[in-house]
Amino acid sequence: MTRDEALIAAFADELRSRRAALRLSQEELAHRAGINRTYIAKLELARNQPTLTVLLRVAEALEVPLPELIAGALGRR
Repeated sequence: MTRDEALIAAFADELRSRRAALRLSQEELAHRAGINRTYIAKLELARNQPTLTVLLRVAEALEVPLPELIAGALGRR
């Protein structure tokens, strides 16, 4: 696994973990973030890389500062 792939997988794990901790469905998180549920699913499966704008929307929907979300992902690598 490349460094980039490892980071994407770590972000996927962090996203899924934080969503589950809030007891949110992918649908609810997507609604809060203003993005499609299938995009959330692809992020959680490490099949898509989020843009900075999407990262910010997801962090806000999870009620976590963006740096904390990123740090959580970096800590999982």
